[in-house]
Amino acid sequence: MKQITKNESSRLKNLKEEYDIIIIGGGITGANVLWDATLRGYNCLLVEKNDYASGTSQATSKLIHGGLRYLKNLEFGLVRESLSERRYLAKISPHAVRPMGFIIPVRSWFQRIQLFFGLELYNTLSFDRNEEIDADVKLPRYRWNSLRETIYKVFGLNRKSLIGSFQYYDYANPNPEKHTTEFILSAKEKGAHAFNYLAVTTLKKQNSGGYTVGLTDSITGKKVLVSAKVVVNSAGPWADLIESMTGVTAEKKLVRSKGIHAVVRNICGNECALLSKRDGSHLFVIPWRGKTILGTTDTAYDDDPNDFKVKQSELVDLLDEVNYSFGFAKLTLKDVDYYYGGLRPLVEDPGSTEGTYSASRKSEIFHYEKEGFPGFFSALGGKYTTSRAVAESLVNAIDIYSKGDISPCVTKFTPLLGGRYQSFKELVNELQFKYPKISGAKLETLARRYGSVTWRILSLEGKDFYRIPNGEIYYEEEVESMVVHEDIIHLTDFYFRRSGVGTVGVIDPLERTRLDKKIAKTLGWNADRLREEVKLVDERYKWFVD
Repeated sequence: MKQITKNESSRLKNLKEEYDIIIIGGGITGANVLWDATLRGYNCLLVEKNDYASGTSQATSKLIHGGLRYLKNLEFGLVRESLSERRYLAKISPHAVRPMGFIIPVRSWFQRIQLFFGLELYNTLSFDRNEEIDADVKLPRYRWNSLRETIYKVFGLNRKSLIGSFQYYDYANPNPEKHTTEFILSAKEKGAHAFNYLAVTTLKKQNSGGYTVGLTDSITGKKVLVSAKVVVNSAGPWADLIESMTGVTAEKKLVRSKGIHAVVRNICGNECALLSKRDGSHLFVIPWRGKTILGTTDTAYDDDPNDFKVKQSELVDLLDEVNYSFGFAKLTLKDVDYYYGGLRPLVEDPGSTEGTYSASRKSEIFHYEKEGFPGFFSALGGKYTTSRAVAESLVNAIDIYSKGDISPCVTKFTPLLGGRYQSFKELVNELQFKYPKISGAKLETLARRYGSVTWRILSLEGKDFYRIPNGEIYYEEEVESMVVHEDIIHLTDFYFRRSGVGTVGVIDPLERTRLDKKIAKTLGWNADRLREEVKLVDERYKWFVD
């Protein structure tokens, strides 16, 4: 039998019997709803059946973008909303975003003229992009690259009929899993409750109003009942399963779209290249932490979301597309250091026939009052970049239902735990002043990863460090800080969703053993428990051979 530590067996001890709002699902939407509702004074509980950000939110292309391609569908409102939200995220979490250039190869004069107008419009819609944000994350306007510049910047491009390229700017979000969790941890600091590995098993409407939710702790098997006036279903691809638990029948259908990514050796420069696939859809080749991310695919998924897996044949198809448009890559399965995939929950109108690639990424908020479930809300669709706005609309709707009027939303300018600094340069200078014995390189690395949380990390003693396959160094203090403060239950939580240590490929066995022992010691695991946890990390690097 697996060891259950003292902390694990007592982790639910502060759980209350009643909350104002229970949020189901710990992805980016649920995390934002928790953050917003907590700041508005609601007493909230968030529950997630796996780890935070382990579903759709870990399966992004690691970008915060305005959605240039949605201009083609004339979705100007969605693009403007995305561009505004891009700025708000840079304002409240500057440590979590990095400016990145995107290169669109141009192969005809007609395409050049078309893109020029598209980018002019994109630029106009993002007129306020650099207002009130740190100089470190300001975005330049787009530019034209000559043929020579294009080849220099993206060496591997297919040069057939190439005349040059346009380059525009959005943000990279190097660790969206960590960023998602940061919204949850920021809300917990303000008094909210949140638990990973706590699954909803029953959901019943009370006669007196409100809901009783049955929860099962998947670590200890403990079962508890809690009640709330309002339930928010933000379970993403699982949202319809939560709805059916209550007996709600939704008028709009949830469609699941499958997207996969592969992490391979560095095959591009410092900019992200946009490639056209043979079917006309697009593909990103994204520079990321010394590696390259390839993605994403977009195919309809009709099976049970719990059975999701990435298949070898899908990875082969993805590599094949990149090899086709990116002449020099010659990628094979041996080049795949890590892969990931997930399901996008898209909202489809009844009778719609458009495919998942063309389906809108706009979000929908439902209140099932008319169906006889007052206080039961669902947030469906949407995308990572606009999740803050989705939460604002949803909490506004809860305000109207609960109080009759809307209280002010402050998430546009309230920084997350790591975003509490005015300028990156000042933050590093202050850290150097307080910790003169610590090397500048170490201080800057930590400040880039964690922003103002670096103060907490450096208050710990640490002499050791661990080197991972892309050359990055992780320090003993940051490992300890994460393990103690960030709801890490399993080794996989640390490797793949908090630190990002495991997402660049398999670590050298000696470094890995030292790191695993450090985590096991901090969490109080015995040798058997550690062996089981290590096995789960190893399994994550194997894909399904079909």
